[in-house]
Order: sequence, then structure tokens, then C-alpha cells
Amino acid sequence: MGMVVFLYGKVVPNSRIIFVSLSEGLAVGVGFGAVEKTASATFESARNLAIGIGIQNFPEGLAVSLPLRGAGFSTWRAFWYGQLSGMVEPLAGLFGAFAVVLAEPILPYALAFAAGAMVYVVMDDIIPEAQISGNGKLASWASILGFVVMMSLDVGLG
Repeated sequence: MGMVVFLYGKVVPNSRIIFVSLSEGLAVGVGFGAVEKTASATFESARNLAIGIGIQNFPEGLAVSLPLRGAGFSTWRAFWYGQLSGMVEPLAGLFGAFAVVLAEPILPYALAFAAGAMVYVVMDDIIPEAQISGNGKLASWASILGFVVMMSLDVGLG
């Protein structure tokens, strides 16, 4: 999957975000589909996952929209393309929830795949790209802040 993401990202700029949204949608769908199937799969944990992913979708949309705006697209057109990049997320969520209902035995593998895809794209593409323009410290502090927000949501919401 990583090679497909890499090659497609080189051919169609900003397309990597689509693959990130796909894996995030799968993670949320699998989370909701697994509710009450195991002791740790609760509605609260699925809700918290959806909230966390929803919050970090704002910078992802900006990561698509701002370069397009800088390339001369109108504000609304750049915004529209930013929104389109995330439209695969609800579809992947429905697929993930449906897949869990049908294939409960592979649940741990589906969650591991979704998490691994997100970590791979962040480590392989997003972090190195943040370092290119000399914003390494800012990117590092933003990552730390994001982790603190994520952990606060996890502890605060259960």
C-alpha cells in the first residue's frame, strides 16, 4: 500500500491526503462497527476516535487548500478541493463498519492496517515535507501539541 501511495502522490499532487482520509475513515468505521463486540470496544472509545480524527482533519484540509490557493486557484475552488480530498472518509467509514459486522475475526488486523497506514504516511511524507521549508521546530512543537490534545481527549472523555 505504501508504494501505491508514494507513486500516486508523485503523479497527482496532494493525493496522499486522500489515502490518509481513507485509512482514517476505515479506523472510525471499524471502531464503531466493533462497539460491544469486545470489552474494550465501546461507543465512547469510537466517539473519541472520531472526535480526534475530526479535529486533525482541519489541518489536512488546509494542507490541500493552501498550496492550491498559492498556485492561483480561487479561494472557493481551493476550499472545494480541500473538502473533496476528505470525501472518501465517510465512505471508508461505512465500509469499515460493514466489514467488521461481516468479518469480526479480522478486527485486530483491520485496526492494525488502518493505524499502520496513517503512521506510514505521516512518517514517510508529512514529517519530511515539514522539514524541507525550515519549519522543523514548529512542526515538532505542533506534533507535541497534537499529542497532548489527543491524550487529553482520551483521558478526559474516557
